Order: sequence, then structure tokens, then C-alpha cells
Amino acid sequence: MPQVWQIAAGETGRDYTKLFLDYDLMFMGPGNPGAYYKHSYDALVEQGLVKKGIATQLRQFCTEINGNDIVLLRLGSQAKAIGWIRPWRAPGEYRWMSTFDDVFGWDLQHTRRVIWQHHLTDDLQKIQKSKGLFYYRGSAFSKVNRLEGQILELFKQCKPRDLKPLPSLPEPLTLEELGTELFSKGLPNEDVDKFILAIQRQRRLAKWYRAQSKKPAEHEVVAHMILPFMLALGWSEQLLAVEWNRIDLAAFSRTPRKKENVCLLCEAKEYGHGLQNKTFSQATNYIKRLKLDNCKRILLTDGERLYLYQRKKDDSWDENPVGYLNVKLIRTNHIAPAGTSAVDTIMALTPAGINRV
Repeated sequence: MPQVWQIAAGETGRDYTKLFLDYDLMFMGPGNPGAYYKHSYDALVEQGLVKKGIATQLRQFCTEINGNDIVLLRLGSQAKAIGWIRPWRAPGEYRWMSTFDDVFGWDLQHTRRVIWQHHLTDDLQKIQKSKGLFYYRGSAFSKVNRLEGQILELFKQCKPRDLKPLPSLPEPLTLEELGTELFSKGLPNEDVDKFILAIQRQRRLAKWYRAQSKKPAEHEVVAHMILPFMLALGWSEQLLAVEWNRIDLAAFSRTPRKKENVCLLCEAKEYGHGLQNKTFSQATNYIKRLKLDNCKRILLTDGERLYLYQRKKDDSWDENPVGYLNVKLIRTNHIAPAGTSAVDTIMALTPAGINRV
């Protein structure tokens, strides 16, 4: 009987399920310290930079999985898919991949290839619905030692196939390259200089925040990170209102500051907070409750990561972000949200870009 493992597909606000299944892989972090070597990660634990439990999970993930092992992909307490690790001679062994240095803002470069068994998903869900069999929480990655007999039978139906291709991403832009890109998009020279300075300050502050045991709350994120960012893009103080009708930040197409003139709503969370699902719903509920009929864009942010959403022609909201920017890693294409450009996102957040919609 092969060893069975479980891996969490993220957490609240960060769901990696689609990425795992689309690319036939699984990943873990933190990956920024580099490829896994026990002595180096043990040293990080001693320095207090990596928790001991996380280091143990990384050791198992990077060194203990064998060919023919089974993986259960879970989200919360439910298994979403069954995966099969091909024998070692196939490309299924551990790899550190820089491609995954920004997955919803997290560094998850420790990877393994997995053949996800899509043909077993329906049966897996039926068994769980009737048995309620999966209950693993708390551990991002661990061995599974007890399972319902029916699910064990599914493992015998795993089939080999070719692995799906991995994504390829451009390298992050330098600030010089970013300035050139923004200038070519039409941002005036003086505004380019102001914005680059704002990014430098934001990066410096974010680095300091990351080192603090207590992360800043959303009000501090708005005051110290988002307001300077928006002002550098050409917004005036008159067109930006903090805590307007309990909204973290509202932008107006013109004065006076009334609901008919709201063109952008910004919902901020504490630094490092997940920004999917509930955060997006919270923002759309504000718009509905306050009847902000002319608000065409939503910005979700924790100060370092910014997701931009757009209202569709039928007045519903596209649940997939149309823009994304990670202040630390500015790219013209991303793993998630796929196909988004940080440069285009920045231009869309200028007053002219917002009011063009």
C-alpha cells in the first residue's frame, strides 16, 4: 500500500486548488530562503525565522515522498482531488521553482509534480458526502493514516498520463524598467518619478512590517501605504475620502463627495491578510447597500498586494480580478490572477484610467 499524504490548497482568502489542478503540481512555502536543505532550514528555525512545525512539513514534502505515493488535495475539511506521484525516473521529484515566488503574495517555490486523477473526483465527492470522512485541519502537509475503505478503493483506479505543461513567467521589472513602461503608457515624466519614489517607500515600509510580530491593521495600511500610492498616481486629497460611510477608502470622479460621484471603492485588510472571496463580497455588498451605481471599480489590498475588479456591462461584477500588483514583485504577467499586468493595473488606477471605464 503506498503512503497517502494530504496537502492544503491554501486557506481562507487564498485558494490554490485551480493552480494545483491546472499545472499537475503541488507547492509549499516559505520558498524565499531557497531550495530545501535540512541544515539551512534548521538554522532558520533556530533564528526564529521559520516555525518548527512548518520546517517539519517542508522536510516531509521535500525529502520523504516516494514514487507511487498518493496525495489528497484538501480545502478546509474536504478532499478536492486525488493525485498520484509518478516513479522517481519521471519528472515528479522535488524541485525549487522561482516561477511560484508570488502566489497570492506568498512565496511557494517548493514544488512536486502530481498527476491529478480528474476521473475520480465525482466518486470522491460522493463518498465524502455520505461518509463525511475527511477531517484534517491545521497541518498544511502531513501523512494520512486512517481512511474510509471506499476511498482506498479509488486509489486502485489511478491512471498514468502525460503531465500538463508548467507556466512560464517574465522576471520582475526593475524600478528603472517600470518607469520606462509607465512612461511609454502615457504617464508624464514627473508623475513617473513621484510614483517610483512612492513604490520605494512602500517597499521599505512593507519590509519593516514583515519583521514585526504584530501586523498593522487596515486603517494603518490605508494611511501609510494606499493613500501615498494613490496620491502619487495623480489623485488629489479632495477626491479621496477615508472612512467614507464606513468604506476604507472611496475615490470620486469629481467633487462634491457624494455617492453619485464614487468611481472606486477600496477595501483594505490588515497586512498579510487573504484577499479573495469574503473580502470581495464585502466590497460588493457595500456598493449595493449604499447604491453606488456609478462605482465601476473595486480595489482590494493589504498594502503590498492590490487586486482590481471591474463592473461588467450588465452591472454585475466580474469575480476574477482584471488587475493585480505586488509591490515587491512587479510583473507584466502573473500566475494568479493569470494574464494580469502590473503596469496596466497601475495605469488603470490613475484618475484618467478609473474614469475611462
